[in-house]
Amino acid sequence: MTLRTPLRTDKTLAELIEVIPDAALIVNTNGHIVLVNRMLVNMFGYQRRKDMVGQSMNILLPDQVRQHHDQHMRYFFEQGKNRPMGKGFKFAGIKANGDTIYVDIMLSHVEFDGKDFAIAFIRDTTSNKIVEDRIRRELERERKLAMTDHLTGLENRRAFVEELEGNIQSLAEHGWQFAVCFIDLDDFKLVNDNLGHQIGDDVLQKVAHILKANCRGSDLVARIGGDEFATIHAGANLQDAMHVLERVRSSIVQELSADKIPVTLSMGLCHCYEQQRHYSVSGILSAADQAMYEAKQQGKNQIKIACVDADLDSQ
Repeated sequence: MTLRTPLRTDKTLAELIEVIPDAALIVNTNGHIVLVNRMLVNMFGYQRRKDMVGQSMNILLPDQVRQHHDQHMRYFFEQGKNRPMGKGFKFAGIKANGDTIYVDIMLSHVEFDGKDFAIAFIRDTTSNKIVEDRIRRELERERKLAMTDHLTGLENRRAFVEELEGNIQSLAEHGWQFAVCFIDLDDFKLVNDNLGHQIGDDVLQKVAHILKANCRGSDLVARIGGDEFATIHAGANLQDAMHVLERVRSSIVQELSADKIPVTLSMGLCHCYEQQRHYSVSGILSAADQAMYEAKQQGKNQIKIACVDADLDSQ
C-alpha cells in the first residue's frame, strides 16, 4: 500500500536534512519515500516535495534495475549495515523528465517511533561519469591503435601474439584446438622494385582485405611485418583450417592475377590439438615459419603443414 502522508517528524529533523550539503531522502522498509530535501527535488527535476513523498523509490530508478534495487533494500534492512559515501554503491537515476543521471549514495539506518527507516545522502556524479567514459574510450582507442597495423587495418604482431597466447591457454585448460598459419607473398620484392612502393602498399591492402573476407568471422588475421601475414583459427581442426586457407590462397591469386600482379602465396600451417602438450608461442611460430619456407622451396603458391614432431613446446 502506497504511503500518502509524510513522516511525522519534529522540526529539527526536517531542518537537518535541508541544510546538509547533499541531496537526501528518507524511505521506509517498503521502499516508499517519506521525506526529501529541496536539493534532492531539484536534482531529480521535480517541482514539489509532495510529487515525490509517498511514491516508491523506484520512480528514481531505471526499469531494468528496479527489481535488483528492491532486493538490495531488503538486504540493507535485514543486515543493518550502513554504507559510507564513495564505497562503490553507484547507480543510474531517472529524472522526472526521463533523463538519466549517475549518482553515488550513502545509506544509514534511522529509527523513528520504533520503526526502521533508511536515510540516503545522494551526490550527482554525472560529470564524473562523463569524464570516466571519455577516458575509457580514449584508452580503448589507444589500445586499439597499439594493436592495429596502420597500413592494412589488420591486427598487428603484438595483437597476434596476445591472441595466440590465449589460444594456447584455452587448449591447455579446456582442450580447444586451433590452427596457426604463416603467409608470405611470393616475389613481392619484384612488385616494389618494378612497380613502386605505392603499388606495393596497394597490393598489401588488397591482400589484407581478401584475407579478412575469406576467413571466418572468429578467425584472427594479422600483418606481422613487411609482406608477411598470419592467421589464427580458434576451434578449427586441420581439415577446417585447410579449407579456409585454400579459399584464401585461390582468391588472392585469382584477384591479383586479374590485376596483372605476379604474386602468389606460400603458407605454413601448424595445427595444435594435444591438450597435454606444453605449446609455446615461439615453438608454434617457428614450426609454421618452417612449413612456409618449405612451401617456397617446393615451388611456392601452396600450403604446407608443419611436421607433427616439430618442437612446439615451451623452452
